[in-house]
Amino acid sequence: MLKPSPDVVLTKNQDAAVLLDKRSGSYYRLNPLAVVVFERISAGRSEDAVVTELQTRFPDDRERIPGDVARLVAALRSAHILVAA
Repeated sequence: MLKPSPDVVLTKNQDAAVLLDKRSGSYYRLNPLAVVVFERISAGRSEDAVVTELQTRFPDDRERIPGDVARLVAALRSAHILVAA
């Protein structure tokens, strides 16, 4: 299971969302779909559960979603935004 690093803050407004790593000072701009993934995983959902939810919401992109989610999660783990719980 993954969770956000305690040093990470998500800030959203109507136009954008940004993750700020207070430890490093780095920030990451997220698109709306990436925000959904980050929020669901932060709430304790598994990567597979998030993929299933997105495939239900966006059936036309069903084949692409698993890879997109996997790449996003890998990037967030690499940046220490998501860490093992």
